Amino acid sequence: MSGQRVHRRLLSVAAATVSITIGALTLTGCSDDSGEAKAKGRDLTALQCPMVETGQNGGADQYKPAENAFDTAELLGLDLAEAREKAARHNCEIVVSREDDRSLPVPIEIDLARIYVYTAHGVVSQIEGVGGGL
Repeated sequence: MSGQRVHRRLLSVAAATVSITIGALTLTGCSDDSGEAKAKGRDLTALQCPMVETGQNGGADQYKPAENAFDTAELLGLDLAEAREKAARHNCEIVVSREDDRSLPVPIEIDLARIYVYTAHGVVSQIEGVGGGL
C-alpha cells in the first residue's frame, strides 16, 4: 500500500511540474513562430515630450503626450547640442540637471515641454524626467 502512495505522489508531482512548465512557456510566448512579436500601441513606459494637461482625477493633475510628442529615449547617446536640436523640433527644451557627476541648479516650476537630462562628457547619458516640479 505504501508503494502505491509513493507512486501516486510522484505522479502528482510530475503532473504539477508539467502544468507549471506549460504555463511558463505560455506566459513567455514560446511558439514555433520564427519572427519577433510586435507590440501593438504605444509604449506606456516611455517618457514623452511635450505633455499636455488633461484635467484632474481625485485632485491630482493628469497628463498625456501631446500630438507631436516623441520618446525622449531617442536623445540618449546624442551630443547635447544635437539633443537640444531634436527636442526643439518637438517644441521641447532640455535642462541639464547633472553634468559629469555634478548636480546643477534647475528650474522647479512645472513645464510640460522641459526635459531634464544627465550628461557625461557632453553626451546625454540619462533622461531624468519630463515636466519638472518638486
